[in-house]
Amino acid sequence: MIKEFINNYEAIMSALGETLIMLGISIGVGMILGLMVGILISITGPKGLGPNKVVHQILGLGVNITRSIPFILLAIVLIPFTRFVIGRAFGTYAASVPLTIIATALFARFTEQSLSEVNPNIIKSGEVMGASKFQIIVHFMLKEAISSLVLGFTSAIISVVSYSTVMGILGGGGIGDFAIYHGYTSNNRTLMFVVIIIMVIFVSVIQITGNIISNKLDKSRK
Repeated sequence: MIKEFINNYEAIMSALGETLIMLGISIGVGMILGLMVGILISITGPKGLGPNKVVHQILGLGVNITRSIPFILLAIVLIPFTRFVIGRAFGTYAASVPLTIIATALFARFTEQSLSEVNPNIIKSGEVMGASKFQIIVHFMLKEAISSLVLGFTSAIISVVSYSTVMGILGGGGIGDFAIYHGYTSNNRTLMFVVIIIMVIFVSVIQITGNIISNKLDKSRK
């Protein structure tokens, strides 16, 4: 197995580089958009800072639909949109489009869940102090939910990593593409196991890092 890794070292590193590009774009953009959407869903709810039934239901429905569609089908349906945005439907950067959309939905839902766990008394304290809605969101809600947000975002990132390997089937490149065409198609089971071990280590590092950050933030908050 080690010999297989050494023999394919450059190809594996190249594939990992493509995967990191996909993840960097989708997680970076998805995290920002998802945080914004999640906050909007939370504050426009019946018990939110600014209840708005229409906005709440539209955003919630959009997130639910996106998360409900099997990712490979979502990527196929989005091919025309991907071609419009990127100029092509296949490749590493094209794969970032459906990944960004699913990442946004995942981050939005985890943000909503984390904010829903915030003690209402903390929000009321902000209102009593005369804080604006923006200040309450940033300095009270997000600050209180930060530890939970990190854990939720860690789970979302791991899901996006998993989805990124699927893009290999659609010509998106990356480690998934490498495993399919150099491992499975070539009937090289050993190489496939090498890729699996790499991904297990990669995901484990993400989970451990997320747990450490969450625990530190939780302790500092207390």
